[in-house]
Amino acid sequence: MRMTMRDITLCHPRLQVLASRLVEECNKQGLAIKIGETLRTAAEQDALYGQGRTRPGHIVTNAPGSSYSSYHQWGTAFDVYRNDGQGAYHEADNFFDKIGVIGVSIGLEWGGNWKSIVDKPHFQLPDWGSGTSEIKKLYKTPDEFMKTWESAEEKAGWIKNGTGWWYRYEDGTNPANKWLLINSHYYLFNQNGYMCTGWHRWNGSVTDPADGTGDWYFLDNTTNGPFEGACWHSRDNGAQEIWYVQ
Repeated sequence: MRMTMRDITLCHPRLQVLASRLVEECNKQGLAIKIGETLRTAAEQDALYGQGRTRPGHIVTNAPGSSYSSYHQWGTAFDVYRNDGQGAYHEADNFFDKIGVIGVSIGLEWGGNWKSIVDKPHFQLPDWGSGTSEIKKLYKTPDEFMKTWESAEEKAGWIKNGTGWWYRYEDGTNPANKWLLINSHYYLFNQNGYMCTGWHRWNGSVTDPADGTGDWYFLDNTTNGPFEGACWHSRDNGAQEIWYVQ
């Protein structure tokens, strides 16, 4: 059973693409990694949860498996380990901080940014937040969630889930912290890859930067409207209109 836990093909199709991209980008920067644990059963997650509580060892997770509280159970998370002979989790050279930066830059949520418990080898899809309460509201169980994978991932273009709209490229990746021209309109995507609506800042590289830098843009916020998310701009006479690029 331990062998299947390292099989990324058991995970969400978009996570498979991002996991491959993470390994590739890390290798380009001389950071050799491999995919570690991926999908877990409820029993496997409960066993980890019991460590440091009902079993010897240090506490390593706050997510019990019986309540589907780990994204590993939903097929939307994976762990990595070093593959350079320095020890699988050797961190004296800030190795996992470096790969964490890369993971976030390609649209993954990184466990190293968590307050409790910090989990630097861990990456997951950011779509439903750090905890699993939202995904459980939407899909109830991992099995029900997994039934939606094929239909959601077989097409390129706009895709909507319980969090919002995102845009899928042909290779399965999606834009994050980026403007995209689609059907003659400009759209802005946040750091998690979701289309922005309403007022947002853009500083040239980051959407809504924490330091408050950048210029304000208004993205159409008419829910389910034909131009939802499209950028507005000012005409020469000061009037506002949705930006159309011929």
